[in-house]
Amino acid sequence: MLETPEERIRLLKAGISSKTIETLYIIYNNFKVVRSPVLCDLKPKL
Repeated sequence: MLETPEERIRLLKAGISSKTIETLYIIYNNFKVVRSPVLCDLKPKL
């Protein structure tokens, strides 16, 4: 599932968020996440 960029583009155009597509890609391709990425938001929130 989601093997080609065209499949991912169709999902984006259908309104599915990139984060959801990434999660689906990890689940359906049996990837194992061994460490959570460190994410930093450098923009100040007003």
